Amino acid sequence: MSFKKTFFKNILVTGGYNYISQLIVFLSSFITARLLLPENYGLVGLITVFTNFISVFSDSGISLAVIKSDYGRSYYKGLDTLSIIIGVALFFLTSLLAWPIASFYGNHNLILPAIVLSLTFITRSMSIVRAALLSKALNFNDIGKITLINTIVSIILTIILAYLGAEHWSIIIPQIVTSIIAVVYYEHKTGLGCKLYPFKYAKIAYKHTQNSIKNLLGFNLINYWARNSDNLIVGKFYGVNDLGIYNRAYSLLTLPLSLVTGLMGTVLYPSLKKLKSEGGDINKEYVFVLKIISILVYPIASIFILFPEQLVSFLWGQNWLAVGKLLPYFGLLIFGQSLLSTTGNILVLLNKEKKLMISGWVSAFFTIAGISIGAYYSLVGIAQFYSLSFILFVLPFNMIFIFYKALAFNLRQLLLFWLPVILLSLGIWFACFYDQFELKLFFLFLMLINLGISSGKEIKSILTIISNKISPSKTA
Repeated sequence: MSFKKTFFKNILVTGGYNYISQLIVFLSSFITARLLLPENYGLVGLITVFTNFISVFSDSGISLAVIKSDYGRSYYKGLDTLSIIIGVALFFLTSLLAWPIASFYGNHNLILPAIVLSLTFITRSMSIVRAALLSKALNFNDIGKITLINTIVSIILTIILAYLGAEHWSIIIPQIVTSIIAVVYYEHKTGLGCKLYPFKYAKIAYKHTQNSIKNLLGFNLINYWARNSDNLIVGKFYGVNDLGIYNRAYSLLTLPLSLVTGLMGTVLYPSLKKLKSEGGDINKEYVFVLKIISILVYPIASIFILFPEQLVSFLWGQNWLAVGKLLPYFGLLIFGQSLLSTTGNILVLLNKEKKLMISGWVSAFFTIAGISIGAYYSLVGIAQFYSLSFILFVLPFNMIFIFYKALAFNLRQLLLFWLPVILLSLGIWFACFYDQFELKLFFLFLMLINLGISSGKEIKSILTIISNKISPSKTA
């Protein structure tokens, strides 16, 4: 079976579960947004700025190392032992940091929730290797099932606890419960075993993957702050309520990234690994995937840019109307971030993790600079300068450094693909800044035409695959 057919088969399997899960989350937000207030989400957001940073250390490239390697069971058990040791250490570290974190914000109500939430470091550390083994085997059916199960459990628990007045605990407790369910499910499917190997096995496993782990960790650490410095700044200088508003807007940015590029990335890495082992053309198929992503995210970004207030009012009601002012700029970020978010997979596959780390450092510098400048003006200013910095600096840098230098793509083809995206995104940014609806519509129409021209072959290829799936040719 060709790469495209296998890739889309796995996409359909994973996507079926993933999209149903995201649809459930999306529909449930109609209820939870009316049971919980912005400050409830904001309080949890203050904690997760730090706990999510610490969680960067929990994987550190271990899952990618499992998929990439050709070693046996002892190697996987060694990595599993290493992962659990890291998870326990991170739990104690976060517990010790709970008081300093609360002091930083001047809110000591954060201490107990931070300690409780850090329990997930232990449970999730037990899932890393097991989930990676399923992904390595292209067993996306089971990965999708546990995603759907945990989504349903999480939503039901959140609604019940919120209705009972549990406030921020209704967001924290479901995370612990679902992480335990995931461990049990993954262990049942992989049979890796719950017995810890001696530390020497973890040490040997680390030696075999230390270069990848160090470079990926270096990338993930700086990339985390590039993506979360805005939460830190908003929480510190604008308060819990504004952080709740900002996080709600940001969640709409991460939703399409999760639905499209998160899904693509889940399937892309093990699929490209298989293609590479068979001697296939990785760059050619990667370009195909990038163009498909740009087609899929276009309608989502357009809605965010053209109808932000109407969307927010319909979804969450009057308490969240301030989200609408941020949404057009986050909609703009969807175009570029959806394309760049997959580069890590192919760079790791080609043993160019150091290039990925350098890219992360430079991108983080420009991103944090934009966010910091915007913070001097307003909450909306953060979103404005965040997106402007990304368009003017992050996209052009990665076009040259990653796609041209590291991946050796043809410069002319890169310019034909990326330059219209950058220039049209800049035009949309100014239309949003000056609140010119007709101008936004004009640039989005040009973006659509550009997608049609640059991705015509890919659209035809998808339609052919779908057509053959619906009406398979009959053989004698």
